[in-house]
Amino acid sequence: MRNGRSQALVLALVGALLLPEPTSQAQTKLSVKNLAKAPAKKGVDLQLSSVKTPLVFEPNKGQADPAFQWIGRGAGFRVGLAANGATIEFRDRTVARPSKPVLPDVNQLTRAAPSKGSHSTLLKLRLAGSSGWKVAGASPTGGISNYFIGKTAASWRTDIPHYGQVKATGVYQGIDLVFHGNENALEYDFVVAPGADPKRIQLQFEGAAGLQVDKATGELVLSTKSGVELRHAKPTIYQEIGGKKVKVPGGFSVLKGDTAGFRLESYDPKHPLVIDPTISFVRFLGGSDTDEANGVTVDALGNSYVTGQTYSGNFPVHGGVVDGSKSGDSDAFVTKLTPDGSILFSTFLGGGDNEQGAGVAADASGVYVVGQSWSDDFPTRQPLQNGKRGNADAFVTKLSPSGNRLVYSTYLGGGNGENVGGIAVDASQSAYVVGFTLSSDFPVILGGYDTSEPNGGFTPHGFISKLSPAGTSLVYSTYLAGSRTDSISAIAIDASLSAYVTGETCSPDFPYAGYQSNEFSGGCSTFVTKVSPAGDSLVYSTSLGETSIGAGIVVDATGDAFVAGTYCGGCDKNSGSFAYVAKLLPTGKLGFLTYLNGSDGVSSGYGVGLDLNGEAYVVGDTTSTTFPGAPPLTPNPTAGFLVKMDKNGQGPLYTVFLGAAIYSVAVFQPRPRVVALPTYPTIYTAGYRFTGGVSPGHQDAFVVKLSEAPVIVNQP
Repeated sequence: MRNGRSQALVLALVGALLLPEPTSQAQTKLSVKNLAKAPAKKGVDLQLSSVKTPLVFEPNKGQADPAFQWIGRGAGFRVGLAANGATIEFRDRTVARPSKPVLPDVNQLTRAAPSKGSHSTLLKLRLAGSSGWKVAGASPTGGISNYFIGKTAASWRTDIPHYGQVKATGVYQGIDLVFHGNENALEYDFVVAPGADPKRIQLQFEGAAGLQVDKATGELVLSTKSGVELRHAKPTIYQEIGGKKVKVPGGFSVLKGDTAGFRLESYDPKHPLVIDPTISFVRFLGGSDTDEANGVTVDALGNSYVTGQTYSGNFPVHGGVVDGSKSGDSDAFVTKLTPDGSILFSTFLGGGDNEQGAGVAADASGVYVVGQSWSDDFPTRQPLQNGKRGNADAFVTKLSPSGNRLVYSTYLGGGNGENVGGIAVDASQSAYVVGFTLSSDFPVILGGYDTSEPNGGFTPHGFISKLSPAGTSLVYSTYLAGSRTDSISAIAIDASLSAYVTGETCSPDFPYAGYQSNEFSGGCSTFVTKVSPAGDSLVYSTSLGETSIGAGIVVDATGDAFVAGTYCGGCDKNSGSFAYVAKLLPTGKLGFLTYLNGSDGVSSGYGVGLDLNGEAYVVGDTTSTTFPGAPPLTPNPTAGFLVKMDKNGQGPLYTVFLGAAIYSVAVFQPRPRVVALPTYPTIYTAGYRFTGGVSPGHQDAFVVKLSEAPVIVNQP
């Protein structure tokens, strides 16, 4: 219980974390030392703070099984609260480890939407002898959830408030039960009023195959039919008397096969009593479902937005099966976080099949999300394309600033299939979408650079589409491709509304123009192309070398473009791959090209961001233990990295490692109001973390915030 009365019963799911944490404190210190050694940043320390997500509870307004009045979701569990008790689900999934493909995943578009088999352990907590639970929310957080699931507005649910606690009053006479927690811990308190009898509390665990008290430790041991063992640590029982905690001797007592109570010795019945046991797993179960963040952005106020794909959608119905009438196996999500990491909203987008969010952008008018949908009933509003035409189409959705209204939402695709690489938004609120299409009838607009039907048959071809501010029409839409496999991974827009795109081409006849127009024999290469504001011509189009792929791009105020990706210079000789960052001048001429890898292992680059000084931040992952700036041992066999380079491509100025895959980066740095007073960049990264456990496929989405603000140290 809060307000100084108790610290609660804790259900701790060991290792099932939503956010990445350094493997050891020593490794975090090494990253800090690397920064301290940077000559350009003496005295600056790097503050790494995970944007933690507290466990929030939602009243059930139709977004979950009607058997539950309240729902809550953690990284390793889900809980549903009803009038007669709580149902806790522990999900064990076996999934293939996702990765950023070097080549476009054509098979992804031509087969049925991916489905992830799962196994659930359900544990139902009842209070034997209780007359029922009167459940109400407490401690509102100010955040909301929105569910745009299905084609019709009647199935949508918006403005569902978040609460930090749910309280069941009078579960026994004079005894209340309070639920709360964080993303990896569910806590519940028994609050026993003066004069009430705590011996009436009987914890009945439906689904427990066995129940016993460990005589050596005092722990309550629960065995489930699925072989999972849970242990309740010996409870801490105390009273608050005169502002002090007075310990009360006692412990667990098994009353019968699946029911336990509390054994207490002498205590003062005139004062409130707090019972505070702890449950922890002996067997690691991983996350409740698979979640992945694919894109992150930040607005002018420092609020961050992350999008991706979640398999942790609606709370499961009986037997642990997701309610198929509500959504498919996965939904796209977008979450808005305040600068301190509090959730302002989480919005889910989906239909009867699968969706995934690929990119996100934001301005004062709203939040823009792009991704891929396999559903025929994806939620649309004022669409330029009302229905899905291929097996999987792109979608473009703009939400209101609060995330609770569709400003517009549309499919975008042809008769075969599309995949989305990214999104950018200009000052006029026009959204630009890039990716690749297998469709010969993709919606292109006459007057665009290339509107002819692609050659090469059933082959991926890059596309660029600019939507009007209202989202109801295309300003321009064009192919950017040759006769073989081509894809566009990312886009950036400059002040003149020119578009900069990067990706990969395997076409010998890809439209190069400008500084470097090499045609390579056999290998696929990174391209960087600048498109005119009208979308009808190429300002430049250049290659960065054979056997490479561009994954992220940003542009500064002068028109310099920065690209990050992966170079595989000797893959045919099994010599591995490594990340790179490159700068192109406004003419398309190469400013610098810097490779990032150690003497062992491989690395990949996925995203790039810029601060006001033109210094680049590159994210990706590596298996190299000698990666620039690496501690003696990387946090994981594959570790996500954030590297900062100076404006000339020299560095690293520092390297930060996370035990996670980092897919996206965004940099926030306000312009100084007074020239003499500098501002410092804040960096946001997003991706997923594998939590280990039974299968290597257990993973959770994350957002991590890093600040370069100086740390003042008082010298003795």
